[in-house]
Amino acid sequence: MRQFLKVTLVATFLLTGANLFAQTVKLGHINSNELLAIMPEKEEAQKQIQAQAAEYDNQIKAMNVEYQTLLQAYVKDEGTLSEAIKANKQKEIQDLQNRMREFDGFAQTELQKKQTELLRPIFDKASKAIKDVGAENGFTYILDASTGVILFNADSSIDVMPLVKAKLGLQ
Repeated sequence: MRQFLKVTLVATFLLTGANLFAQTVKLGHINSNELLAIMPEKEEAQKQIQAQAAEYDNQIKAMNVEYQTLLQAYVKDEGTLSEAIKANKQKEIQDLQNRMREFDGFAQTELQKKQTELLRPIFDKASKAIKDVGAENGFTYILDASTGVILFNADSSIDVMPLVKAKLGLQ
């Protein structure tokens, strides 16, 4: 009998503790991609990135026109050129190819830097708003629905998108 009483008390204690824990967990979820898509700062950043990309693209096109012109001239005159001039023209064409390849790598790197530079503050602003909403509204966890990792979304999970939009002053 005494053993039964101990087991009952322990079981009651464990169940009460589990119930208290379950009642204190407040879950929320948000689709961060959807949030970022409606932030006006992101649209402006995308415009700047696209303008930079267009500038690099124009430079690459100009280099390509120069390459085609050199190549056509070489092919046209190849039969009449001396070996020394042929070698010089081939080196000139090869150098331009190398410059084009280097510039393409440079442009890719610079676009990535520009993207990081412009988008990082926007991501940070969204993250801060989500954290602030979580703290102000007593959430234990706010899960990101855009990552696709959420395996279960209970009715008790609250979509915090409206709260974060309000925090950021978005419609």
